[in-house]
Amino acid sequence: MVVDSGLVRTFQTIDSIGVTLKDVSTVRSLTLALVACALLTSPASPQAAKPLVPGTAPKGAVASTQAAPPESLTAKKQVFVLPLDGMVGVGLRHEEMEEVEKIADKFGPGQVIVLRINSNGGLVIEGDKISDSLMRIKNKHRLVAWIEKAISGGAFTALHADEIYFMPEAALGSITMLSGRTEVVAVREDWKERVAQVCAMGGRDPLIGPAMVHSEVELSYDKEGDKVTFYGDYKHTYKLSSNEENLDFSAKSAEHCGFSEGTATTEPELFAALGVDDSARFQINDAGKTVAAKWQKLIKGAHAEVPLLLQKRAIEGSSRGGVQYLQARIRNTQKIIDWFKKAKPVLLYELNVPDQAIEQFEMEIVEMRKAIKEMQAANR
Repeated sequence: MVVDSGLVRTFQTIDSIGVTLKDVSTVRSLTLALVACALLTSPASPQAAKPLVPGTAPKGAVASTQAAPPESLTAKKQVFVLPLDGMVGVGLRHEEMEEVEKIADKFGPGQVIVLRINSNGGLVIEGDKISDSLMRIKNKHRLVAWIEKAISGGAFTALHADEIYFMPEAALGSITMLSGRTEVVAVREDWKERVAQVCAMGGRDPLIGPAMVHSEVELSYDKEGDKVTFYGDYKHTYKLSSNEENLDFSAKSAEHCGFSEGTATTEPELFAALGVDDSARFQINDAGKTVAAKWQKLIKGAHAEVPLLLQKRAIEGSSRGGVQYLQARIRNTQKIIDWFKKAKPVLLYELNVPDQAIEQFEMEIVEMRKAIKEMQAANR
């Protein structure tokens, strides 16, 4: 089928300008009529010499319908809230961010993803994965951080968002790199530079980042109207960070210096501040909460069951001995292995069940099954 390129350009022009849906429908109807005439009279069309009888179609043809308006003019933007609660690397992970990313991608670019952060920090290695995921996400969608508590790795996560909102009692800051309770001095300068870069990528003054990382870095600012100027000292009108402690923002200090876009207590307040509370243009999508709830359920389940399984592994069936004891031990050991596969970060970092223990458990199951076969053979 040959369609005049000028008509294609007409469609493209219509899609690119801000006309109303009614105007688009009218113009498209007229244009489709022209396309139909062109097809019926074109020598390239096998039906050109035979106009179709109303209500009929050529054999094998699919009945046509009027072209729908482009999705960009009809689809509502989706608003996702992804709750991120707990340790970075356990409750706050890149996996859930990427899962929401995939769902948002199905609706096209420009969706709204809100990260509701409540974390005291965690694993540095997870920070790199989170950074990669969020840099990719923010290139496609509108990324917002909503802070309940964001300390260390939680703050580093929030800095990637182009918009940051606080809850009234929220805190954000103290991005330190620790080994146990000791700061890793050898990488401090690299870490200061990294956090400064993330600040700049989020549209914030890079002087802010180092003050969060190292207590000796000072920070103050002046403010004239809406214009804020930061200084790497403690001499200006508004003091943020002395040389005695790492920078932590409160909701009030963050909003005053423009670090945050504002403060919101509830989701409706946040949606109003973001301008996404218009139900004709935006739809609140619960997929983010569903993704988070699924993972949090596994975290709680692992905390509830794995310690009991470790106990049962040692004592269940021990009074009976022999095959029954080994069967019970195999059963409980296998359940621990299954939990490790489903919720590995929880077992590794919160329940102290390392990879080596799982490897030992797997070898032990093999040996116990051999022992059971030998016992059963001996009793025949």
